Amino acid sequence: MSRRTRQPQIAIVAYGSLIYEPGEALAELVQETEPYRTPFSVEYGRQSKKWGGGPVLTVDPRGEPVDGQRMILKPGLTLGEVIDVLAAREGIPSAHGIIEIESPGALTELTCALPRNLEADDMAPAALAARAASSVSNGALNGVAYLRGAVEVGVRTARTDEYVAALLETSGGGDLFDAEARLLAFSRSEAPRET
Repeated sequence: MSRRTRQPQIAIVAYGSLIYEPGEALAELVQETEPYRTPFSVEYGRQSKKWGGGPVLTVDPRGEPVDGQRMILKPGLTLGEVIDVLAAREGIPSAHGIIEIESPGALTELTCALPRNLEADDMAPAALAARAASSVSNGALNGVAYLRGAVEVGVRTARTDEYVAALLETSGGGDLFDAEARLLAFSRSEAPRET
């Protein structure tokens, strides 16, 4: 007689764009969401090709826990299925960067922790702002849009307020929407014209 092993229910701890842009495949797996303080430190410690070289949040000991979200997935999903969907959403070829969080309770918690690639000097608010400003030529996926989305869903790190202020100063914008529009207009005016 064979015994069936019960698959624990899975949750994803989100602290960045996964909250406001989970993607269709992942959104279909979510049963419910709840506010959740990350049990690890988070900071703008990574520049992302996906976001045009703009700064994005990642697990980083140079940061602090942030108010994120826990996505509780539908029962019956396997760890492999969830990892595949999360890896595809993050644009990574494998499970590298997807980690299980040790936590009490019945849920198996995962998060995406892609490697940090910004040095401490590159994380100064002015440096983050410069990197975000140069990323707007990437289109809708740029560092300014990423920052705006994080701020709108309440994800704030120790650097967020100074980073926003530096970006507004750099762009001359009144808010992050205005900053992105101004930077985009500037990048288009600087683009070489065809003759």
